Amino acid sequence: MENLEKISEEFSFDKEKEIARSFSKRFQWEMILIGVGQATVWLSLWPLVINGHISLLLGSAIATICACFAYLPSHEAQHGNYSRGNPKRRWIDSFVSHYTLITLMFPHDLMRATHMKHHAYTNNPEKDPDHDTASAKSLWGVIVATQEGISKYQAIAEIYENDKAFMKSFNKGLNIGMLYRVILLTLVVFFPLETLLLWWLPSKFGVIYLSVFFSWYPHYQAETGRYKDTRFWSHWMPRYLNHSMQLHFIHHLHPGIGHYDE
Repeated sequence: MENLEKISEEFSFDKEKEIARSFSKRFQWEMILIGVGQATVWLSLWPLVINGHISLLLGSAIATICACFAYLPSHEAQHGNYSRGNPKRRWIDSFVSHYTLITLMFPHDLMRATHMKHHAYTNNPEKDPDHDTASAKSLWGVIVATQEGISKYQAIAEIYENDKAFMKSFNKGLNIGMLYRVILLTLVVFFPLETLLLWWLPSKFGVIYLSVFFSWYPHYQAETGRYKDTRFWSHWMPRYLNHSMQLHFIHHLHPGIGHYDE
């Protein structure tokens, strides 16, 4: 009986949290470098392409790579993993997330609000904002789901319309999203091909990449509940090209653990 009690204590939730806390302290400088770096590279592509220093096709390829690396730094910020509860550092969370998401045309406030609901209701078909992509039957199904556009977010708003805190962030995000659309349409008038190949199309590829590796692979056919809602999976792609999402189950157990400490 004593041995059983020792085993129980060793694998208790308190012990699990204690171990997790030891990996939840380091400043995530890599994520800031990746996020700010890709967004800065993406912005620099515009004058380089418009002035003929690099070809539009090369610029589009680089922009697509930037888009694929745009979300994860924001994801860390959404969980406050830069500020670590320090009010004086919260500006880092906000700045990094807003800046890095420009490439994807995603508003930080909307992404954070829906992502927190994803954690609260992972794999719940009625309440998980990511259930449409996570439950897709194939990669093609994921691609189709990512093309829903605004209709998806209208449905999410209807589900949480009585959640005042959620709707405040959600509506703030929608306003920023509308600003992105205005900027996009303005650029289309002056630089139609550049806008298509440097922003619109790369953002589409980035969203598909994000949905496949952050949502579909980790949650496909998983259940609901702690230890069951996220799965371990393997992939031929090197770890740093799929953002190590094979270990996404660790993030769902302890979101405070930084990505490169998983």
